[in-house]
Parts: sequence; C-alpha cells; structure tokens
Amino acid sequence: MATEKPIEPVSRPKLARKLGLFDATMIVMGGIIGSGIFINPYVAARQVHTPFLIISVWALGGLIALAGAFIYAELAARRPEVGGQYAYIREAYHPSVAFVYGWGLLLVTQTGGMAAVAVTFAHYFSTLISKPVSTALIATVVLAALTVVNCIGVKTGATVQNVLMVLKIFAIGAVIAVGLFGGSQQVLTQSLLDRPFSGDLLTAVGAAMIPVLFAYGGWQTASFVAGEIREPEKNLTRGLIIGVVGVILLYLAMNFVDLRYWDPAALLRPKPQLRM
Repeated sequence: MATEKPIEPVSRPKLARKLGLFDATMIVMGGIIGSGIFINPYVAARQVHTPFLIISVWALGGLIALAGAFIYAELAARRPEVGGQYAYIREAYHPSVAFVYGWGLLLVTQTGGMAAVAVTFAHYFSTLISKPVSTALIATVVLAALTVVNCIGVKTGATVQNVLMVLKIFAIGAVIAVGLFGGSQQVLTQSLLDRPFSGDLLTAVGAAMIPVLFAYGGWQTASFVAGEIREPEKNLTRGLIIGVVGVILLYLAMNFVDLRYWDPAALLRPKPQLRM
C-alpha cells in the first residue's frame, strides 16, 4: 500500500519588499504636502489675525500630526502588515468594522482628499498655461495617469513619488530661501492676541485648526505600503517620524516667510475660487 505524502501548506503570495527608508520618508511627506500649504494659510488667517496666533495654530497642528505619527510608528512596529489602518482596525475591533472603514475610505475620505488636491493642481496648471482648459478634465487625467504609474510596479511608483516629492521640497525650500534672504521684509511686532483670552478666542483657534489639520493630513497613508517596505518595523517607523518632522519645519518656515512679507490682513484678500 502506497504511503500518502503529507500535504504541504500552500504559501500565499506576498508583496515584494522593495522600498527603503528614503522611500518611506518620501511617501509620508508626499502624503502630507499638497494643496494645503499653498491655500490654507489664508483660510487659517481668516480666524486668527496675529502672526503669533497664526504660527501657533500651525505649530499645534504639527504637534497633533506628530503625536499621530508616533502612534502609527508603534503600530507599524507591532503590526507591519499590508492594509495599514484597515489591518489595525480589523485586529483591534472586528473585521466588519474594518470592512465599513475600508469602503468609507474608498468612497469618501481618501477619494475626497485626492479630488481636492487634484482640482487645486488643475486650477494652478490652467492658470500657468493661460488657456481655458476644464479643471475637471485636467484633474481626471492626472489621477488616471498616476493610477497607471502605480499599477506598473511598486518601484516605478516609488520612483515617480520620490521625484515629485523632491521637486516639491525644492520648490517650497526656494520660496523659503527667497523669503528669508531676499527683498525687504517687515518686522513682526504686532500684539500676540487679536482679542482678549476668552471662549471666543478658543473658538477662533479651533476654527483655524480645521484647514491646518487638513494640510497636515495624509501621513497615515504610508502604513498602507507596510508590506512593500524592507524591515517595516524599522524603516516605516523612522520614515513616519522623519517625514512628519520635516513637513512641520517646512510648514512653519513657509508661514513665517508669508508673515514677513504680508501682514495677516494681506492674507485675507480674496483668492480665486476653485471650480470643477
């Protein structure tokens, strides 16, 4: 009688771990830096009207983002799994809760944020080329092109992400450098508060935090690619912290430069409306 061979466990295919610390850091910073830093400073300035308060709300928003990054860094070290937040919620609560979250992220949260960034890009692009091109069309083409790039492969997507992120850092750094070392600047000598300390002031600070937190949002999306990062317990953890700290420094410097050239009243001048 022939002996039966033992059934070997079927190995499930896994994602290729091709991303390193630099890739993880660029993904974190790329997930954060978008339209927010270019549009939201004036939105925040509509609520608080002194340089001290404006810089303070951006610093506070950065600290909140950094606290979240520390939490996700710990989660990444304990659960370096594919799916990021979906996997965390599935393990912590129940697969049904993660299921609802995943669909909400797909249909509302993540898509809404990407749409806002894409429309902002389309607005600036149409202004740059000085031609009446539909912003909806430009935004759709850009999102479709980036989707195709990411479908080609993880390394291709990471390379495009890294190049675009370095260009964004260079552009913001150039603006900061010109603001710090070129032209005439005003001295920030206004009073610290624009009104007495009261519930009204706290309400204004809270309202200013809404666009600020939107500008800082996105760092958590790096956890989605935990399964494609080499040594995620180390590289994703460090990438989250380095990336968020880097963005905080860029955002604070950008706002400081804005206030060195324009007082808060100038930031409140009407801005062009973004339309689909």
